[in-house]
Amino acid sequence: MMLKKFFRNNYSQSMIAWMISIYIKFCYHTSSWIIKDESNIKHLIASKKKIIICFWHSRLLMAPLCWNFSKEFYMLISSHADGRLISKAVSHFQISTITGSQRKKKISSTKEIIKKIKNNQIIGITPDGPRGPKMKSKTGISTIANSFQATILPLSYSARFKIKMKSWDEFLFVFPFNKFVIVWGNPINSNDSINDNNHAKIVENELNRITKLSDNLVK
Repeated sequence: MMLKKFFRNNYSQSMIAWMISIYIKFCYHTSSWIIKDESNIKHLIASKKKIIICFWHSRLLMAPLCWNFSKEFYMLISSHADGRLISKAVSHFQISTITGSQRKKKISSTKEIIKKIKNNQIIGITPDGPRGPKMKSKTGISTIANSFQATILPLSYSARFKIKMKSWDEFLFVFPFNKFVIVWGNPINSNDSINDNNHAKIVENELNRITKLSDNLVK
């Protein structure tokens, strides 16, 4: 009980988030990085299209360092305690967050997402978050993309030295002095002729493809 209170305390969360950010930076600077198909995101940014980046919840840890572009990036993060911790951690990488999940906050976050997309700002979403099932895309991301003619671009990464945690998403914990591979997927355009369920399945399949590819490339 005391431990739960500690982790939910704002000061404690800020301290832990800072430590996480230091660890992420340490992993980054002591490791080699390979980026596959980066031209996909470069072309999209140059096209000035509306963009939604998506990645599985399990690949959240190093996701902030996959974004090395000057264009501002916003991540949708749950309002749960772990979500607040992640939000504080990514703030150390000049990444802004939008809080979602709970009913009132979900409505507020949806309005904020719509505002950002209309302004051609880039949003990052975990389509299987915040509670799964893992690596299964919910329809929310497709509904937003189809409503505002946004292009979804899947993103994944992997590391040679890693542990899959015993969490619902099998969260990927990585180590320093590592080999990382980032893979940008194929753009998925909005399509009014495809319903949201089928569109979400396309997103899911592409995310799973590049996740498997990144896992294979680090071996």
